[in-house]
Parts: sequence; structure tokens; C-alpha cells
Amino acid sequence: MTDHAPGGPGFDPESHVAVIGMAARFGQAADLEAFGGHGSAGDAARDAGPLADAYAFDHRFFGVSPRESAMLDPQQRVLLECAQHALEDAAHDPARDETVVGIYAGGATTGHAARLRDGAAGSPHFDDRQVRAATGADFLASRVAYKLGLTGPAVSVQAAGATALVAVHTAVQALLGGECDLALAGSVTVHDPGNTAPGGGCAVAVLKPLRAALDAGDRIHAVVRGTAVGTRGAGESAAAGRGRVARDALSVSGLAAAPDAVADAPAGTSVTDTAPAAAAFVRAVLDVRDGAGRASGGAGPRRAAVSAAGPFGTHAHAIVEQPPAAGAGPAAAPAGWQLLPYSARSATALAAVAARLGRRLRGAEGGEELQDAAWTLQTGRTRHAHRGFVVAQDPAEAAAALAEAEVRTKDRSGPTPAGGPPPVVFTFPGHGGQHAGMARGLYRLDPRFRADLDACAAHVREVSGVELGVVFDPEGEELEEAARRSVADGRIAQLAVFVLEYALAKAFIRWGVRPAAVVGHSLGGYAAACIAGVFSFPDAVGMVLKRTELLLSLAPGAMAAVRLPEAELLPLLPEGVGIAVISGPDQVTVSGPRERVARFVEEHAAKGLETRLLKVPGAGHSSLVDAVLDEYEAFLAGVTFHRPVIRVVSDTTGTWADPEEIRTPAYWCRHMRHAVRYHDVLETLNAFHGCALVEVGPGTTLTSLARRHAELRWNHPVLPALPHPTDDTPDPKVLLSAVGALWAAGVDIDWPALHPGRTPRRTSLPGYPYERTAFPPPAA
Repeated sequence: MTDHAPGGPGFDPESHVAVIGMAARFGQAADLEAFGGHGSAGDAARDAGPLADAYAFDHRFFGVSPRESAMLDPQQRVLLECAQHALEDAAHDPARDETVVGIYAGGATTGHAARLRDGAAGSPHFDDRQVRAATGADFLASRVAYKLGLTGPAVSVQAAGATALVAVHTAVQALLGGECDLALAGSVTVHDPGNTAPGGGCAVAVLKPLRAALDAGDRIHAVVRGTAVGTRGAGESAAAGRGRVARDALSVSGLAAAPDAVADAPAGTSVTDTAPAAAAFVRAVLDVRDGAGRASGGAGPRRAAVSAAGPFGTHAHAIVEQPPAAGAGPAAAPAGWQLLPYSARSATALAAVAARLGRRLRGAEGGEELQDAAWTLQTGRTRHAHRGFVVAQDPAEAAAALAEAEVRTKDRSGPTPAGGPPPVVFTFPGHGGQHAGMARGLYRLDPRFRADLDACAAHVREVSGVELGVVFDPEGEELEEAARRSVADGRIAQLAVFVLEYALAKAFIRWGVRPAAVVGHSLGGYAAACIAGVFSFPDAVGMVLKRTELLLSLAPGAMAAVRLPEAELLPLLPEGVGIAVISGPDQVTVSGPRERVARFVEEHAAKGLETRLLKVPGAGHSSLVDAVLDEYEAFLAGVTFHRPVIRVVSDTTGTWADPEEIRTPAYWCRHMRHAVRYHDVLETLNAFHGCALVEVGPGTTLTSLARRHAELRWNHPVLPALPHPTDDTPDPKVLLSAVGALWAAGVDIDWPALHPGRTPRRTSLPGYPYERTAFPPPAA
């Protein structure tokens, strides 16, 4: 028989089971971390006294009424909380996928049912069926499965002092036999009131086939190499029976020799006390994981064994081994910025989650550990109504941000709207926000976005000869200067803005943020319609090229901002000068021939009207455009239009676009000629119940307009995807903050798409901060 090293030649991951999550409460040790600081196996439960907070329970978290909670045997309440914490330690949310999760667990015999019956004697409302369900050992595992949404076998295991190891053995057999994909195994003992003897406690382990755990990148505490259960035969001594079961476990393990470290779980204060064996198993797992206590190893892997006995000669034995070392894998790019989402059932619990997570990250090192923590929070935790998030580049920054979030959360957090996730509206800005190096941070961080943008730029180069690459990621002063010259060129700038908006929108969709509607501001209307499916990307490039060519051929024009309502401004405008943009109730931009616009500004400024010339080339959306409309319409005759698959708000009318009209050349001619009625757009979006606005493009122009709207800013999330050109906040931080805010509002994110480089691994993070209510035992 060969003694295989973990992960070494001959080691068969298909034949073993991994411990990927644990939770424990023994004596005064409130959780696994506190228990891990105690001494040898079983000593913690014995030395720490009765189980702390045994009669307190977070009934709101589990959706249990106070009356039902008072009836529940404390063992059922404690097991529920430990099972939830164990799943969190394993970074598994049963609601996320179709994983079949089983539970194998047992408890001690208590007098809780008798006390309930005594206290309710003679009551007309007493229901003995409810008492049996609330206290019976038969319902211990099934209640956990029901409350946590587990769909696999729910088996109550009763083997007195051997219960914990028998539960582990049964779960291992179920996993290797394919009965479930994941299994919880554990036991609980809560002594009756008045019993002050040491002992009592709860432990739950989450088990998974080793191969599946390795493939999924789970954090592995230990490997269960072999288990066995048996009963002492007639005439066989207890020692002989225990030795036979231990040899059976060794045979199953494939090891040549038993571990030197063998912990015989001490007998509890009663024959039904399950805590000593549970504590011994947890201790053995921690010892082989951390290289402490009784774990044996020497030159080989660390191993330990646990043995427990029940009445009438029952014996159980388990051998655990240190986890296999994670493979180095291919070299990966730096982890970069990370989005850490977290949630809770209440605002106060949310603040506690932030505090616990911050303390955990203060001791973390490096970007990979932060990325693992982000991945665990993103994919392995239940999504509750109260939500928060932080974006950080390293653990220290994350810890500081969480400390700030803890303070803010108590006053500002709120539940997800009852109607579900908000519909998302992509808003695409027009010409004006372009600058050298726009989206450079995302371009360097996300290879998929970089590939999309490069492919778009390659198409533009092929059809027009325009080189856009230098605009997005210039390196060195010479290329920076070249990029600045490029964005000053109207033809290049408009193509760059369109291409960036298109690629950025595709990135959001890849991350799971799919728009319910789109709207553009002038040039941004082309990106909006393209994403909505009105025309293809190649046709859109051709339209932008032609539109820009025609606008640059116009007679000299100018634009001016005027602080006056549209109705009051119209009578003041000279012939040939018209309204180009309406951004707010008294925010209007006029355009027309250069001399007439300049004269208008000079004359009315002298009269006290707030107006100023804008530093923009040309005069779009003005009478000057009339000269080129026929040529543009003839060009559009060659474009293939489609009915939009996403709703479009027209910035020309300010209302929802007619799906048939938007697919005609006439619509796009009017779009180029008529005013941009963006204030009306905002009125339309304000009536779009609960929608979230994301500005998909460079700068924050549309975000600023939306936030200045009297009502919309209070009723809708308004988020920029990229920083203002003068803002030195890194692109990825702004972008991930937008994604985080959408998640906090209820939008489901495709988390794997946010990790295009290194595949993260799951890690252990603090469990949920239960907000318990005391449910004292009924008086005898």
C-alpha cells in the first residue's frame, strides 16, 4: 500500500472529500476563530463552561416568528445559525445555483419538550404536534434544509457521543455516491437549564468531493482521507472494536500507516452529549491545516485521526489530512482594483458586516488576497436587502473604506426597492467630453475591453484611414501630445467618442448590466441606436464619418449658452439663430452663423442676460445644417435599418422614439438638424419608474444634468462610468463604483466577467453578525 502525499503522484482527488467550510460554537468560544485559540482536542468545550448565548436566536434572519422561536428546542436554533455560518465560510449560497446540498446532523436528548408541555398544561391553544416538530430529533436536519433552501438529503443522525463523526461518515458516503454535490455534517448539544457542567456546543463542516473543490478554487481546510463506523461485536472488547473500526478507516484512506495523532473524544457530561466528538473533529481539521496541536507529519503531510464512541459499542473513526498545496498556475496580470459587495438584513447588521470585514482585511497582504476576498463576497454570500460596497486597490485601502462605510451605513442604507432591480438606462454623451487617454485605466486593466476597443479602432482605420489607438492609451510625452492633437480634430474626436461609447456599453452588458432603455445626446444618439440594434456597428461608423464630414463643411458657426427659459428666449433670437440644446428649464444653447451668434451674445449680455460663447467648433443643430440635409439623406438610403430591440428615448423629441420612425433616414436627418431636447429626455426618464441612469462615455456631462434635475436626482440612481477629464480618480475605480451602486440598487452582476485575468479563489471571511433576541427556556 502506497502512502500518497497530498497533491503528489498517485494521490486520487476523486476518492477523497474536502472540508471547505466550518463553523463552531463551544463554551465561551462564539465562533470558529475563537475556538481555534484553545488547547487540544475536546479541551475547549470542556474547559470553557456551558455554551454561551444558548438561548438567544436571530429569528428575523431565518424568518421565524417569536412564538415559534420560543417553542424551538435551543439545539435547533443553534444548529441553524452554525449551518448558515458554515456555508458562508465555504463561500456557498444555496440560492445561487442548482448545486444539490445535503445535511447530516444530530443532537442530544433534552427536556425542552417536557417543559413546553408543563408550561402549557390546560391551555386551549396548546398543539402537541407543533411541540414535536419544534423539539424532535427527527426534524433537526430537515428544518435546517428547509430554512436554508437545501435541496439534497436531510438526514438526522443519532449516535449519542459518536453523532458528529457518524454524520461526517454518512455525508462522505453520500458525496462519493453522488447523492449530493455538497454536504453539511455536524452535531449540536445544548444542555438543559440548570446543568452547569462543562460541555455542550455545535460544529458544522461543509464537505465537497476533493476534485470538485480543487476545480472550483474552494478554500480547503483539510481532506477527509477515510472514515468508518462500526459496532463492537459480541465478546469483543471496547478497545478491540475501536481498533477494528480504525483499521477500516485506514484501509479506506489508502494510507500505509495510521497517523500518530489520534484523538479519542472524551465522554461528555451525559451519554447523549455530542459536543466532545464534534470539538475533536474540528480541532483535528484545524491542526492539520495550521500545523499545530496533535497533527503528525514529519517529512510527510500532516495527518490526524479522531475516534468517538456511542452507547452499546458504537464506534466511529475519521482520518484527516492537510489540504493539497494550490498549484502556482500561469503568471497573471496584477489583480488591480476590486469591488467588494456586502449585504445584511438590517442597517445595523450591515454596519457590523462592514466592521468585521474591515478588521479581517487589515491583516491581509497583497492584491491577490483582496481579489480572493472580493470574489468570495461576490459569488459566495447571500444577497440581502440592505447593501453596501467599497472599491479598493489594496487591503489597507479596502479596510479604510469599510471603516468609513460603517459610519455612513447606519443612517443611509436602505432596502432594495420592493419592485425588484431597477431598469437601467444607458445615456450616451455627445462631442465635448473627449480627451487624451480617456478610459486608459480600463483599457489597461480589462483585456476584453481592450480587445473590443482595438477591434473597433481597426475597423475605423480600415474604412477611413483614421488612427484612433493613440487617443486611448498614449505613452510618453510625444504620444500624449499626438493624442491631444487628435482629440482637437473634430473628425477624429467624434469617431473616438462613438467607438469608446460602443465598446464601453458592450463591457457593461458583458458584466450583466443590460439596458432596458438607451438615449443619446446628439452624437451619442448613434451609440444609443447602435446598441439598441437600429443599425450595425459598421453602418454606424459610416454614419458618424459622413455626419462629421458634412458638419465640418458648413459655413462658420458658433454656439452660446443662455440662462433663460425657451419660451422667453425664442422672441429674442435674430434670424438664422436657433435653439440647439435644451438642458434644463433655463439652460439653453443657441447656434447659428458665427457673426449673428456673437452679436446676440454681445448685445444681450450688455442688457444683463446671462450668456456666453462656447468654445466648440461649428454650429450643429442649426439653420446651417439645412445645406447638407439632402446629401445626408441620400447617404442614409444605403444604410440597413432595423426595428430597435431596446427602447430608445429620442433626444430630438424628448419622448420615447417610435420604433418604426427611428429606422428611417428622415428621422436621422431631423436628429442632425433639430434641437437636442435633453431636459424633456430627463422628464421622460423621471417618469420611468425606478430606473437607474448610467452615463456610458467620457466625462460627466449627462450625469451633471440629471443630478441638477429637480426631481430625478432624488428618485433615481445617476452614475457616471468614467471620471471627468479634470478628475484624477482612476477610471476603474469610477467604473467599479458604478457597477457596485447598480448592485446595491438590486441589479444582478455577472461577477466572473469582472475577473478576466487571474481566476480568484474562495477564502474564509467573517460570518454574518447575528442580531439575536433572548428566548429563555420555559419554566419547569
